[in-house]
This record gives sequence, C-alpha cells and structure tokens, in this order.
Amino acid sequence: MKRLVTWTILVAMLGSAGTTGAKSIEPFIKVSTSPDEVDLGTAVFFAGVHEVSGALKVLVESNCLHGPVVMSTTALERRGGGLIKPDDIFVRASGTGKYVSLEKPVVIVPTAEGSQQVVLDFKVQAGLNNPSGQYNGMITLTVVPPV
Repeated sequence: MKRLVTWTILVAMLGSAGTTGAKSIEPFIKVSTSPDEVDLGTAVFFAGVHEVSGALKVLVESNCLHGPVVMSTTALERRGGGLIKPDDIFVRASGTGKYVSLEKPVVIVPTAEGSQQVVLDFKVQAGLNNPSGQYNGMITLTVVPPV
C-alpha cells in the first residue's frame, strides 16, 4: 500500500511540475481535403455503375483525441433535370474492403489521436433516367466528439 501512495504522489508532483510556467497548448482538430472538388469522371454508358478510385484524400490533423469523422452527401443534381440520390452513391475508405452507401452518414476515419490520412474511392450507380452531363452536390465531413 505504501508503494501505491508514493507512486500516486510522484505522478501528481510530476504532473504539476510539467505545467508550471509552461504555455498550455490548445487542442485542435483540422480536417482538409484534396482536391477541393471531386470529379467522378465520365460514364461511357447511360446506365450502370461508374467507379472512381482515389478520388478524394482526407487529412485529419490533431493533437488530441477526436471522435470519428463522418461523411454525408446531398443528392447529385443536374442543371436542366436529373438526380442521383445519396443511396446510389457509394464510398470506400482505404484499408476497407467494401463500398458503403451514403444513404446514411458513414464513418470514414475512426476515433483516434494524432494525424491520419485516408483515401476515398467512390462508386456512382446511374440509371436510365440520369442523362449525361454535369451533376453538382455537396459532401459534408463532420468530426464527432469522442465517446
């Protein structure tokens, strides 16, 4: 029992000695993407699945524990008509074997401490009612507080 008490006091003393007179560093989490816009390419057919590998790099820089980074998306809309719903847009993070629909938010970076980089592959399923052309939508990345 004496060793435990001595160790606890030593830890308390070292902890307070480490912060005396030192500037405290504010915790931060920064999420950035490259490129700023994702080009899902051009399908050479009217209907089917179009896969784009390495379409988006997500860099999470942090000096503290952060919760998971979650991705969600809006539908892809075509000027002049046409819509690709989020449940027809799929994402696969590097290191995972399968694509997951973006119908619901998807965890792309797990809870962690420190910096991480993940490369995202996309797959879009287009139907006959999705004419060719430029579609626009928005991807949202959210850092969830750690549990």
